[in-house]
Amino acid sequence: AQYRTMTRDLPDAGATASMSRQVIPLVAVYGLRPELTLGLRQTYEFRSRTMMGSATDVSGFGDLHVFAKYKVLRINTRSHVVGVSPTLAIEPPTGADGISSDAWNLAAGVYLSGRSGSLGVDLDVGYGWNGFAGVSADAAEPGDRFAVDAAVAYQIPLGGSARAALAPVFEISWYDQFADSRDGADLPATGERVFSLAPGLKYTLDDLILEGLVRFPVAQEQEGMEMEAGVMVLLGVRRMF
Repeated sequence: AQYRTMTRDLPDAGATASMSRQVIPLVAVYGLRPELTLGLRQTYEFRSRTMMGSATDVSGFGDLHVFAKYKVLRINTRSHVVGVSPTLAIEPPTGADGISSDAWNLAAGVYLSGRSGSLGVDLDVGYGWNGFAGVSADAAEPGDRFAVDAAVAYQIPLGGSARAALAPVFEISWYDQFADSRDGADLPATGERVFSLAPGLKYTLDDLILEGLVRFPVAQEQEGMEMEAGVMVLLGVRRMF
């Protein structure tokens, strides 16, 4: 389970528009076969939007996220470990009004991981087809999304045993959210590109993992007058069965 909080504001300091989100994702993963992993992610969200002094709040479950990861390459040696896994995910519009995308979304990507001693590196590259099915005739076509996420972590044993460890983490993220469209034309004030950096810390004790991370956008570009992405804070706990 995790807790994430994030904000958005218009770049104009005098503007009176902002949005905040608090998200609680719950994830369950099951190894169906040694090379195939299936998982579900269900979020509960709280959203608050302020426009010209008027606030609108909405809360409820987000769309269910069903995903699979298939291991096509795994190299284990005394000095390093390398893995390559394609991923596939689908999101049916199961969420609450005001939170659901109201359409079916599909995503595919590849996950690469490497370990050498105490150092670990992960790279995740993915493309999402938003609204690939189920978009109503009077609604705009949602834009697709391309994202690249990389993470570096260094494991530091604690207490002279293998039970506990502390790992500084550093993540680099970039995504391109394409503009929504209608009748083949891009809609104004939709679409953005954001590059962010995120330092964090992870504590492991046996099969329990506690983690925290703060993500700072360092470069971003919106199409038209859109709210910019703000700082995102993540706190989480995981149990490995």
